[in-house]
Amino acid sequence: MIWFVMLGLYFGCSSSGSAPQKTGGYTVNYQEDLSVHRAAHEYKTAEATTPASEPTTTSTSPEAMLAVNHDITGKLEMLLDEVAEKNQKIKSIPGFTVQVYSGTSREMAKQVERQVFHVITDNLPEIIYVQPNYKVQVGSFVERLEAQKTYSLLKKEFPTALIIPTRIQINK
Repeated sequence: MIWFVMLGLYFGCSSSGSAPQKTGGYTVNYQEDLSVHRAAHEYKTAEATTPASEPTTTSTSPEAMLAVNHDITGKLEMLLDEVAEKNQKIKSIPGFTVQVYSGTSREMAKQVERQVFHVITDNLPEIIYVQPNYKVQVGSFVERLEAQKTYSLLKKEFPTALIIPTRIQINK
């Protein structure tokens, strides 16, 4: 029984898609040309226009071959200025930070801050006082994945560490 199943799989999988197929005693060679269905595009280059009163000069530079019909530089600069003004008004963005301590003891917060200095060197811890609690937070991250890297380093030393959403101050 197993022998017949293996033979069936062998013959069923052995044919390639490009080989002629035999159907009902005759061979069918199937080919498909889809190039007739492609849209044909013609690309035209604008020729340099000169007034009739000026004599035409022959120039082979690309700038002379193409005429500038529409100058959008002014509009583009105006749009870029508007975007820059809007960006100047943005003061903060959503992000993440790693909180390693939250409690009422200022001394404990200072001690945790010193311990964080020993564990991680690339992000500075910060003590934040929100009455009545002191919080020690590390880093300002735009993406949660970035915060996860710091969190995994701090989680070994500080088991109560958390990744918390926060607002990151920009354009100070």
